[in-house]
Amino acid sequence: MTSKKSKILILGFGTVGQGFFDLFSRKKDSLGLNNVSISEIVDMKYGHIINPKQDIIREIASGKIFPQKDVISTIKESDADIVCEFTWLNLKTAEPAYSHVRTALELGKHVITTNKGPSALKYKELTELAKKKGVKFLMKGTVMAGTPSFNILDLLPGAEVKSVRGVMNGTTNYILTSMEQGKNFSVALKEAQELGYAEADPTNDVDGYDTASKITIISHILGWKHEFADLKIEGIRNVTPEQAKAKTKLVAYADRSTAYVRPMQLSKDDILSGVSGVMNAIEIETDTMGKIYSMGPGAGKIQTAQAALTDLVTILR
Repeated sequence: MTSKKSKILILGFGTVGQGFFDLFSRKKDSLGLNNVSISEIVDMKYGHIINPKQDIIREIASGKIFPQKDVISTIKESDADIVCEFTWLNLKTAEPAYSHVRTALELGKHVITTNKGPSALKYKELTELAKKKGVKFLMKGTVMAGTPSFNILDLLPGAEVKSVRGVMNGTTNYILTSMEQGKNFSVALKEAQELGYAEADPTNDVDGYDTASKITIISHILGWKHEFADLKIEGIRNVTPEQAKAKTKLVAYADRSTAYVRPMQLSKDDILSGVSGVMNAIEIETDTMGKIYSMGPGAGKIQTAQAALTDLVTILR
């Protein structure tokens, strides 16, 4: 695919970072990425790993720890030309991911992120910086993981988007699906936590903030003026089992003039009403194709890694 040698620096080696390392290692030959390598990893738990070996995930699982190094210093000193930002989500300030992304872009490095914080809260600033520096700032993994979402539009040149609507949070959709079976919210939430779908603190998911960040990112990409802080957001804490049985879903919606996230009762012939469990789905209404849909996993180790791999291929084309 590319004759240019490229090096990748991974920031954050948790679930997504390890998933990306594994997927990249398995797919690089078939994708023609023989001149691309993961040259460094830095993680607050595992330390600074230089030229990681193929068995690095097994090594750290067995307890091996590497020397610690400051992330910003690592970005500045690294000769990697692509930075993958996979650290934790902060929807209040976007830190520390925002500083990581900004530092990399200022140094003329491409950035791939699955972190919704910088993409939702600092999109304009960071995209303008990337343009100024002649590099790419890509974020497919922030919306529906590797399942096609806003990137569908790359296949529809000239199409004008009229509106976007979707079920974009697998945790809340799993809870609502469980509630369809008669469970109340508390029981369904506990079940989701036990299965690893919901965090110990489920606020971002059940109160709609995660979904709101995703529709904000889509709005930014489409050039609409919606900001995360201005969205009308309502979560699912007050949804009853009866409402869930009546096909109430947590729906994100945006058009040029409005954007919101709230539980909505959908008709049975609405395609989104049939999205169950942890699946995500998006409806994009365009002037040329009418309504088009995409449905698939919206989270997961390899599923999110697929999004980062998609962005990597975009950079290397």
